[in-house]
Amino acid sequence: MSLCSLLILGCVPGGDAPPAAEPPSVGVIAVTEERVNPYFEFVGKTRAADTVALRARVTGFLLERAFQEGGQVEAGDLLFRIEPEQYQASLAQAEAQLSAAEASLNRAQVDLARYQELAKAKNVSQQKVDEAQAEVLVQEAAVETAQADIQKAQLNVDYTEIRAPIAGRIDLAAFDVGNLVEPASGVLATINRMDPIKVAFSIAETWYLELAQAGARARHGQDPGQAPDEPAAPGKQRFVPQIRLPDGSLYAHDGWFDFFDNKVDETTGTVLIRAQFPNPDQLLLPGQFVTVVIERREAVSAVVVPQAALLTDQGGSYVLVVGDDDKVESRRVKTGQRFGTRQVIEEGLEAGERIVLYGIQKVRPGIQVRPEVTTPPGDPLAATGPASSGDTDTTAGD
Repeated sequence: MSLCSLLILGCVPGGDAPPAAEPPSVGVIAVTEERVNPYFEFVGKTRAADTVALRARVTGFLLERAFQEGGQVEAGDLLFRIEPEQYQASLAQAEAQLSAAEASLNRAQVDLARYQELAKAKNVSQQKVDEAQAEVLVQEAAVETAQADIQKAQLNVDYTEIRAPIAGRIDLAAFDVGNLVEPASGVLATINRMDPIKVAFSIAETWYLELAQAGARARHGQDPGQAPDEPAAPGKQRFVPQIRLPDGSLYAHDGWFDFFDNKVDETTGTVLIRAQFPNPDQLLLPGQFVTVVIERREAVSAVVVPQAALLTDQGGSYVLVVGDDDKVESRRVKTGQRFGTRQVIEEGLEAGERIVLYGIQKVRPGIQVRPEVTTPPGDPLAATGPASSGDTDTTAGD
């Protein structure tokens, strides 16, 4: 058969057509609604619960430093001793002056009594009696002055021993034994009470409004939350302050609010807030910058999808939705917070809709696919609370 005949036969209608392409197979999941605890984050700075700067109140050479630098001290512990001899001598002198003043007063009182007896017999003038009375008053004043001098001298003797006014952790000593110290020498050492520890931070007016509304509901018996002007006891707050440590982990102890400022900073539009946290192991030190996470104690319902199903382009975030006809649709969504590997979707999706999780690279909007129900990936960190660093600062609304 000629080549021409073969070509003609190949063009005859009714020949076998190539098979149609199979729809690509993709892994899909059904969008779910879960209970989550919304939170928001701020940068805060730690402060000691109490701080005392120790200073010398008298002048003298340091005889003793009676503490271990960096160690724990208790209230009343002796910390520094300044040479007391000159102040003890001043005290002894003041006591001697008191004795002399008391003797002079006794003599003046005896003289007054004698003159009063003589005046009754008209043997002395009234002027002598008046002078004796005035002398008694002068000597009484001298006794009071001597008593005040003793108190002052005793205070100076007491000031030669510097004791801890509070319990806490003490830092490095600014002066060694043998140095001359005086009131102008500055701080000798500082004691910080570190359990509990305080964290101060500023929040925007909008976040303050959220807390204030929770407090208003609490005051009217509508909600077991805390009022901004009436800090709640630990465990009874609607919003719970937590701390994220520099390694990304959450601090082991929840805190409680103990201070809300009574004004808004006009330059920043923020309100100063302070929270306290237990610090039994003294893991947190004053002066640290930490991330404060304020989490809502009561969970709320929110649409949640795996982070792996979320796509992003210049227009924002979107997901690939598989409709009832198994066709793919690109859907823009508004994202909220992230909880581990889960992402809150505030707008754009409803519970029960199917989205593509695996095989995203094989599909495009408008094509038909063969959906296969799959299982979302597990969270390696098993995060049930606020996510690690990099999450958004928005809250999922009620």
